[in-house]
Amino acid sequence: MFRSQVKVWHCFLNRKTALSLQAYFLFHLPDLTPLVDTLVCLNLSFNNLLFFPMEVFNIKSLQVLVLRNNPIRKIPNDIHRLKSLKKFTISFNLLSELPSGLFLLEDLQYLDIAYNDIRFIPNDIRNFRKLECLNTEGNQLSALPSGVLNLPLKFLRIENNFIHPLLWNEKIQNQPQKLTHLAALCFSRNNLKERYSDITEDIEKILDDFAVCDCCSGPRYGEGLQLIQIYRNVFKFGRLPFYFYACSSSCLRNF
Repeated sequence: MFRSQVKVWHCFLNRKTALSLQAYFLFHLPDLTPLVDTLVCLNLSFNNLLFFPMEVFNIKSLQVLVLRNNPIRKIPNDIHRLKSLKKFTISFNLLSELPSGLFLLEDLQYLDIAYNDIRFIPNDIRNFRKLECLNTEGNQLSALPSGVLNLPLKFLRIENNFIHPLLWNEKIQNQPQKLTHLAALCFSRNNLKERYSDITEDIEKILDDFAVCDCCSGPRYGEGLQLIQIYRNVFKFGRLPFYFYACSSSCLRNF
């Protein structure tokens, strides 16, 4: 820890904007307070960080954060506080999911989540309007979310996942949709709100809780029905599978 603190002060006194604590075998970070107003790049690779270092949220100007090869199991939802972040590497960790706050980083251009234990990427990834590089290699993905098709990607890696047609039937075994969700869909499609002025608060809450159907772009209540669609010659791949969520069985059949 003393050696890493010396490195922090060296960075501060020489007015450097990049700090590398790679392979310092740290369990905790040194005091980064002197650098919170100047640091742009922080490399914490090859350490023993069991938890995501919350101290980095105080570094408002941080654009590059590298956490490769640490035993981190979870990214906190507060990661959206790093509003200037452009490059985020957290490969070779122990992640099993990605938080919703990650997809609020509108300026992110490079995301590396390779070699974790991620089985599913939320469709909120479509919010990354500037994302050019995405590395999902070495996880447990069966397909990519359909939102990836809207990204301006120039580089994509997806090797060493479970992307094989023999596994798709097991992945898209849909449960029956709830009658509440189907009723809400019928209510919404037929604009029945205009006919009823005395809708109760609990019904109003159900009607307002919907996502967008990946197939018809209409409202989708609940999880919907999952399917995998093959796209050819996208992002320089011969064929890539993508997840889609339909609002109803009829929408799924039409799609």
